Amino acid sequence: MDVKSIGNIITNFKSKVIIIDRTGNVLWKSRDMGKLIDIKNIKDIDIDIEDIILNKNLKVMLYNDSYNLSSILLGNQEKIILIFDLIGDYNDDNTKSYILEEIIERLYDGVLVSDKDGRVVIYNPAMEELEEMESKDMIGEYIWDAYGYGDKNKSEHMGVQSSRIPIINRYKAHAYNNGKPIYKSYSTYPIEKDGEIIGVYSISKNETKLQSLLSEIVDLKRQFGSKIKDDSDIKFNGTRFTFSDIIGSSTRIKKLIHEAQSISWLNNNILIVGETGTGKEVFAQSIHNYGKRNREPFIGINCSAIPENLLESILFGTVKGAFTGAIDSSGLFEEAGEGTLFLDELNSMPINMQTKLLRVLQEKCVRRVGGKEMYPIRCRVISAMNEDPYLLIEEGKLRQDLYYRIAGYNLVIPPLRERDNDIFDLSKFYISRNNLNMNKNVSKMKEDLKDFMKEYIWPGNIRELEHFIENIMVRTEVGDTYLRRENIPGYLLEVMNSIFKENKLDNISEYSLEEKINEFEKSLILNSLDNNNWNVTRTAKELGVTRQSLIYRMKKLDLNRS
Repeated sequence: MDVKSIGNIITNFKSKVIIIDRTGNVLWKSRDMGKLIDIKNIKDIDIDIEDIILNKNLKVMLYNDSYNLSSILLGNQEKIILIFDLIGDYNDDNTKSYILEEIIERLYDGVLVSDKDGRVVIYNPAMEELEEMESKDMIGEYIWDAYGYGDKNKSEHMGVQSSRIPIINRYKAHAYNNGKPIYKSYSTYPIEKDGEIIGVYSISKNETKLQSLLSEIVDLKRQFGSKIKDDSDIKFNGTRFTFSDIIGSSTRIKKLIHEAQSISWLNNNILIVGETGTGKEVFAQSIHNYGKRNREPFIGINCSAIPENLLESILFGTVKGAFTGAIDSSGLFEEAGEGTLFLDELNSMPINMQTKLLRVLQEKCVRRVGGKEMYPIRCRVISAMNEDPYLLIEEGKLRQDLYYRIAGYNLVIPPLRERDNDIFDLSKFYISRNNLNMNKNVSKMKEDLKDFMKEYIWPGNIRELEHFIENIMVRTEVGDTYLRRENIPGYLLEVMNSIFKENKLDNISEYSLEEKINEFEKSLILNSLDNNNWNVTRTAKELGVTRQSLIYRMKKLDLNRS
């Protein structure tokens, strides 16, 4: 084969090629190489023939650019093919491949790639850190085996490969560490080449660190103090509150905030349970603003304030002519889009309406009143109740199947009387706010007032406390820096004292009966334990209860051998 034909074949793969003889004379060069240099002998660019023969790869400089020089010896080394690869040539496939590998290795986001057979081919260091697994245990394994699914059909990668439909912005746990799920936000896409799917890749975001950072910022804001809000503080998404606005330093409220933060990133529906005035909507808005839906709208509705016939139209929308005066109108499920729909006081919703709501949540689509077309539901639903849902189910006021739909996660807000000294953290906030509104200078509370507030049970919770502080501050003297018990209005004191009396009477009778029962039970169990040398199994048999039941009673009564 002549030199030109050989050169033309090589240039199908590489553009800068020279063919020389044993002495270095140029026999042929490609068009791109001819544009770059004009030489007759390879020695003119300071390249030694012996180095070419001995070394397959050399680095050379041509007009301030660095090239990798590789050689192919033909025949009895009478002809030599020289191939020049520009180092850092972004049009070169090898360079591109190297650059992409470097980028993937150093990305902060996790990258996982599986081939068309479902084997893991790329698992970068960020993914190792995120899922707390090692690439050596992943690469080469079938993805369903690597993650312990055991079934190819359970693999999302294989599902995407089959459907060619990507998964966008999902939040889910795939990996587990000591049984604890590791949640991450990810998107999965098919890789298509020449009309054929050759693999699937996922990009995962490490939001665990982000959540920890956000939690720290929220705690710092809460410690520093919440700023006083007004109507101008309404955000673009329709909310006013975040976790940093929740006031309280008690262990219980801190634990509750962290629990709420952890479920904010998930897509499941949430049920918030708490007495009237405990701040259920504040938590609902905070969950929305802390999670990934915070750019989407937050729409709230009080189910107890709207008649059933209107509630259906407001939630689901209407079609013109459905009833007298009806117009084409979208419902709140549609308006919420991919945001959050907050259903406050859901326990007041009539059973008939609960049935309709259940159907919408089950089918994840809604039909407007009087319409035929179905609209998909993409929002998350946060519901709130001021009564125990299990008691409501027993009384027939709440459908059990609806409860399971709305309570993907339960968040129980404690009443104010169970939050230790949070009552004074909240009082301090309301005093500051009223100082601005009333032009007062109050900064402290007298001890007798504090004692009175500690003993009171606050049935109206935070809302009642806000009303209480506002009313006693109105009655402070100009320039007074203390709040006093004498500042409590007479009508308010009368109402609170009556609640005091009722509560004390209830507590006395209940406590006396409960005390007698506990003492009798304690004495009975102690005698039996002593008779059986504190052998729990024999004691349980003697008392006619299960071993687990006896252990529970011992813990409740704080019984131990010491």
